[in-house]
Amino acid sequence: MKQKSGWLLPIWTIIWKSLLFFLLWGILSALFIIPFTDQLKQFEKVYPLQAQLYFDVSGALAVLVAAWIMARFIDRRPFITLGFVPNHMVRDSLLGVSIGAVWLGLSVFAVWMMGWVSLRPSFTISWSILVWVMIALIFNTLTQEVLVRSYIYQTIQSQTNFIWAIVVSAVLFMALHAGVYEGAWLPAVNVFTAGVLFGVAYHLTGNLWLPIAIHFTWNFLLGPVLGLTVSGQNQLNSGWQVFAVQGPALLTGGSFGLEGGLVVTLTTVIGAVVMFLLFRRRMTSQNAKLKAAG
Repeated sequence: MKQKSGWLLPIWTIIWKSLLFFLLWGILSALFIIPFTDQLKQFEKVYPLQAQLYFDVSGALAVLVAAWIMARFIDRRPFITLGFVPNHMVRDSLLGVSIGAVWLGLSVFAVWMMGWVSLRPSFTISWSILVWVMIALIFNTLTQEVLVRSYIYQTIQSQTNFIWAIVVSAVLFMALHAGVYEGAWLPAVNVFTAGVLFGVAYHLTGNLWLPIAIHFTWNFLLGPVLGLTVSGQNQLNSGWQVFAVQGPALLTGGSFGLEGGLVVTLTTVIGAVVMFLLFRRRMTSQNAKLKAAG
């Protein structure tokens, strides 16, 4: 009986804390939307970009407040412990932008080398639209990362270990995008794999700056900048397309976009493994220096 309780208690703690967190997030999100439904519908017809920004900002505020409530009143700890310690914020953010750009660049380059990319003869970029979408996307990315790789990740890790935290948070990340798979298995696998990459990034730094920057850069370059499909949707497109991708759907993702193809599966796995090895090497070197100094 004691052994059974030892297994059940951590699981029960993870479940009730996660459910309470999601409940708070849902209630707070509803408070930002439901009282203004009619006004938002009218506003969206005239100012779609600004309306999208409102939804993304309100979603970010809701999840941040929910995480703060859980940390402050349930766990009795400061807000910054949710992944917002300012140490290395600039460094990790710049590193994340670089990793995200290289990750997407390698994916596009691989498809290009196979002859499945054709440049559009002409396109016009609207910088004002790009700025509006970029700001909205920052808040959207923040919402997703705090939702699955902040309080819940930490709760799972505290009750089990970081491996379970990475895997379960990746499953939750995959579940968040469940509505776009349309029965296809490979897009779901790729979103899960991307979730693992973001989880590794969070574990290795202990902050959200790195996974947020990687996640944002991938989505921003893929959708608003290049005009390609992001996670099976054109919602992030800014109205232009730099090039078209045509090739075997199994490799290029077909209508789902690059994120639904084996090319991105390969680059994501490579990215997660390389990043983990590089950071582990750096951490080993730092530990060796500390021991030598001691």
